[in-house]
Amino acid sequence: MLDFNTQTTLPNFLGGLSSIADPLQALESPGTLGNTGSNDGIARVLPPGFSEGGASFPIPGPLGGISNLLMQLIGMLGALLNGGGMPNAPGNPTAAPENFFSNAGGASTGDPHLSFSGQSATGNLAGRWDSMSGHGDLLDSDSVPGGFSISTTATAPNAQGVTYNASASITTNGGDTVLTYGADGNATISQNGNTTALARGQNLSLPGEAISWNADGSMQVNVDDGNGGTIATTLSQNGKGVDVRASAQNVDLGGDLVTGATQSPPQRIGGPIPVPPPILNPRIRYTRL
Repeated sequence: MLDFNTQTTLPNFLGGLSSIADPLQALESPGTLGNTGSNDGIARVLPPGFSEGGASFPIPGPLGGISNLLMQLIGMLGALLNGGGMPNAPGNPTAAPENFFSNAGGASTGDPHLSFSGQSATGNLAGRWDSMSGHGDLLDSDSVPGGFSISTTATAPNAQGVTYNASASITTNGGDTVLTYGADGNATISQNGNTTALARGQNLSLPGEAISWNADGSMQVNVDDGNGGTIATTLSQNGKGVDVRASAQNVDLGGDLVTGATQSPPQRIGGPIPVPPPILNPRIRYTRL
């Protein structure tokens, strides 16, 4: 007789699914006798691929991959329902650790071209590649008190699919200070949520940070860590967008510039996904429009 008063939570239900014999596995090979943790003394058939007492029974054939995929999906659903995140999911990336550089330089210029070179304890690092998207973490450093990071936004693609940096921002002071430089050469600064325009020639001196205008309309931002480490960043116009150039000495650095340069060969970060050409049916006559 079935008891419909039993309360079952979704996580327990999913856990129960993982112990149900997979009919696909039963088709592949004979089962293995086991007790499956029961205390009634009855020997049961363990479908291939399940384990008893830590032992594992591999699944032969192509159906093994399908079964493993189903089991992984059940595990991920259970983790989500129990308040956890999706393990190793693209939407939950783990930030790459920063590396210490005695001397380094990075840039995002033109349409845009990214580059980075630096000298660390493990040797020299250098790379140059293209990216058509904005970067929320172009370059960062935790050596500077309150943190330091550079981010960029991208313009809409033109007819050829080319983009430029529409703006570049430098964030410091634990996120409370944000300097933004636009493609029109104008700049704003946000402090504790209050945003004001920075007039040409209006220079600022903040704790551990100096912001100044250059004669050509570009901006210079210098920060230091108080222990001899420095980062100097120049934001300038290139006619269609914003160029970003940074140089650093004796600080930890991370972000997309460092990550991109460590790939061999350097790969696009955040670039468009290539679309494969269509497959044409040789039995159909096509007419070019």
